[in-house]
Amino acid sequence: MMASKERILLKISGGALSSAGETYDEQKLLDLASQIKDLQKNYDVGIVIGGGNICRGRERKIKFLSSFYRDYMGMASTVLNGFVLQGALSYLKVKSRLFSSLEIERISEKINLSEVEKTLNSGEVVIFSGGLGEPCFSTDSAAFIRAIEIRATKVLIGKSGVKGVYNRDPKSFLDAEFQPSISYDRLISEDIRILDLPSLLLAKENNLTLLIFNQEENLCFIKALRGEIDLSIVR
Repeated sequence: MMASKERILLKISGGALSSAGETYDEQKLLDLASQIKDLQKNYDVGIVIGGGNICRGRERKIKFLSSFYRDYMGMASTVLNGFVLQGALSYLKVKSRLFSSLEIERISEKINLSEVEKTLNSGEVVIFSGGLGEPCFSTDSAAFIRAIEIRATKVLIGKSGVKGVYNRDPKSFLDAEFQPSISYDRLISEDIRILDLPSLLLAKENNLTLLIFNQEENLCFIKALRGEIDLSIVR
């Protein structure tokens, strides 16, 4: 009988798939897929993907689009990103299944926890898309709920432009101090906005361990698990 592997969940932003002026960057996608292929040797891998490379907030300027419409646009964009990532994985001969909270036949499968479990147990990568299928929830919340569902021991979160958590916004305050380790209680009490509050409360209540790091670092997910890059551990 095959020994069970540790389960991890990667929270990948849409920005990790793109480059300046391009919705998709082929090399970034292949590099990311290559990392996932390497991680798959030692871990059961679940992925929650964002949609910021497609819905960047400009749609807020369209007056007739309510937040309800914008939220569904964002969720739909994550399905498209999941489909593209699945294509990159397939190119590297990595088996994966794309699940979605939204009904989009022929592209994704409706989330079914029994099927998700079978997929992970078979050694395939699981890609979650479509957020939670309802407006008003962030991709962070979706990531933590999926991590809880698959019993992930760690959630890896790549951020743009920062190497982890600071005691205040490093882009606004030159004296901001990097926090290699920080508690949920401190994040909440000091209103450190690395993640939205409902997501933090959810993660805290379920004792999730978060690894937060700069997604622009080469091989960031692999190095984060090996402790080879600067990162913040939240627990």
